[in-house]
Amino acid sequence: MNSSRKNNQKSPSNRGKAPKGSSGTGRKSGGAPRKYTKRQSSPSNNDTVDPIPGNQNWGGLARKGVLRVHHDDTKAIEDQKNKPAQVEEEIEDPDALRLREERARKREQREVRKQELQAEAKAALERASSKIDRKNEKAKRPNKIKQLKRKPLSHKRNSNQDVNAKLRKILGSVEGQKAYKRLREADTLFQQEQFEEAKRKLTPLIKKASNVSEIQELHGLICYRLHDYSQAAFSLEQFRSLAQSTERHPILMDCYRSEKRWEDVKFLWSELADVSPDASTVAEGKIVYANSYADQGNYPKAINVLEKGWRAPQRPQEHHLRKAYALADLYDRAGMPIKARELFGWITKTSHNYLDASDRYGQLA
Repeated sequence: MNSSRKNNQKSPSNRGKAPKGSSGTGRKSGGAPRKYTKRQSSPSNNDTVDPIPGNQNWGGLARKGVLRVHHDDTKAIEDQKNKPAQVEEEIEDPDALRLREERARKREQREVRKQELQAEAKAALERASSKIDRKNEKAKRPNKIKQLKRKPLSHKRNSNQDVNAKLRKILGSVEGQKAYKRLREADTLFQQEQFEEAKRKLTPLIKKASNVSEIQELHGLICYRLHDYSQAAFSLEQFRSLAQSTERHPILMDCYRSEKRWEDVKFLWSELADVSPDASTVAEGKIVYANSYADQGNYPKAINVLEKGWRAPQRPQEHHLRKAYALADLYDRAGMPIKARELFGWITKTSHNYLDASDRYGQLA
């Protein structure tokens, strides 16, 4: 008991200190405490890279110096990388610059010349094709038909009313009588509108007695109704020459109109207007003459032909109605609906059933 009390009553300096040899904090007892102790790296950390370059056996100060130098070198390299590259201004040789400009100018001139040559070639091809087209148009365009040479008509009509006597004089008594009978039969068939039969009946007489005007007249009328305008014109020209007559001029003019023989139409109209056999024939010829201009697209001239001397008569006849209808039709075709409707109305009022005048009047309302 006394010994333990003696131990407890030792100096205060030893109070609160751990006994020697104790390892409570893992530090070695005795001596001044160190800032840190080297720990042995565990086997799992042997592969880690030491962040401080240099030998690990060096002292701390040396290794810190190496770290600072390494840091400065790394920063210098990064600054060098991030520093924008300085473009060195190249001072070109004046001769080389002039040569390059000269080449560029020549290249531009060649390009411009190339475009000019292409444009010239294209224009030449277009001109060549247009010449070909014009040649084709000329080839397709029918030559202007020359007017037939005719002897002027005499003032006295050469007519012989006794056709039977004329045929007997040419063919003899018996044959002449048969020919006259055949001519009358052909005329009857024509009046019955049996045009093919009438033509077959009349054809032998054309060969035997072609100098008889009545035979040529009937043959021309039959061919006209069969739309054989060329043959009809030939026969009616023979009739004009043999009979010295303008009686069939309107039909002859219409034959030439279908063949676009405008000069012949004009000549025959002037001949008909000069003779003026009767109002009906002159009106019919004027209608054909006016429509020949309409066929050529000259509507003002066509209308002028029919308007000249036209006025509504108090007692209209057939040729007045025909002329009025033709004029109204030209008004309508020329785009003059007001005048056309007015004239169709006059025709309808004068003759209710004249052609289709009433229908056309209603259409223009």
